[in-house]
Amino acid sequence: MRKLQMAVLIVAMAAFAGMAVAQTPAPATTPAWADPANWKSVKPTVTDDIVYATVPHIANPSAEASPNPGTPNGIRPPLPNTGPAGTLDMHLDVYQVPSDKPTPVVIQLHGGGWIRGDRPSGSGSFGAFFAAGMSVVAVQYRNAIDAPAPAAIEDVRCAMSWIKKNAKKYNFDPNRVIPWGGSAGGHLALMAGYAPASFNPAGCTDQPKVVAVIDMYGASDVVESLTFHGSMDFTHQWIGLDLPLPREPAPAAASTPGAASTEPANPDGMPRPRAQAPRWSDPTDAMIARAKEVSPLTYIHPGLPPTFIINGDSDHTYNPTQSYKLKAALDAAHVPNEEDIVAGGGHGNFSPAENQKGTLLWMQFLHDNGVF
Repeated sequence: MRKLQMAVLIVAMAAFAGMAVAQTPAPATTPAWADPANWKSVKPTVTDDIVYATVPHIANPSAEASPNPGTPNGIRPPLPNTGPAGTLDMHLDVYQVPSDKPTPVVIQLHGGGWIRGDRPSGSGSFGAFFAAGMSVVAVQYRNAIDAPAPAAIEDVRCAMSWIKKNAKKYNFDPNRVIPWGGSAGGHLALMAGYAPASFNPAGCTDQPKVVAVIDMYGASDVVESLTFHGSMDFTHQWIGLDLPLPREPAPAAASTPGAASTEPANPDGMPRPRAQAPRWSDPTDAMIARAKEVSPLTYIHPGLPPTFIINGDSDHTYNPTQSYKLKAALDAAHVPNEEDIVAGGGHGNFSPAENQKGTLLWMQFLHDNGVF
């Protein structure tokens, strides 16, 4: 394994530095997925905009009373509903790799603080999975404006059930499913692998086997997220049990003509903190109970799927100590895990070199844990 890891890092450093791979040839034993030069070589069959469930729209005053978080770049455009009034169609996209045997399935879950975002418009970040012979399913779920917690978790569970039900059609291996996401998507990936069957809606009880989880800077302790400065606004909106307080007076700089009120989104779709973000009261007992109910840390026990965690040590959106607490809890439960802490890294705003390193590390982790 150490020889393979060394080969992976040599190839990665050579590729990022612009060196010709031929100048530093990888050992013959280096698999295709370990060479970033191969990440664009596999062309999957794409079937997009599949309706996997029609779910109720549930009023959420917490989100409705908050400013519109905007639409991030690089996501699929919205589609018209085909279901009854008061419902929402949930869609997914299948990226099926060519294979003569059933493939592992990565479930991609987008970020956006549970309040915005959708499936990516392309598969540019999926190449390492394709090179390893893994198909990808990108999943839409209800954002906070569509329904409060725990609706997003329930939607993910329904998408997982759809994957198992349609395994033969798309050549999936329902015994090798890997939830993967960043930010809110990282939290949902953890809940996909950890949460009990009580989160499975009616008709979605037949679940596939989750064999690993990839958590990119997701919340593991939603109770803490209710009061942490970078996450309290969107977490309150998603929990959906209170209303924002009146805004404080606008800072002088924010009232300058032409001044932007919203900074660009982070690469994962999470909005950056905005001036005059809504303020919230201290969490009530009911809110704390709901936040604990949807926290991955609540469900740590022996036998959970192996988990890879990546986070920046300067994350100002979620407290980075959440990742440390998650790893400590997994260690105590003897759940296989690995953590990549990016020095100086923020909330997914990593350099291309760090992104590539992280991908190689989690691919190695999946390989070492027998996922592929």
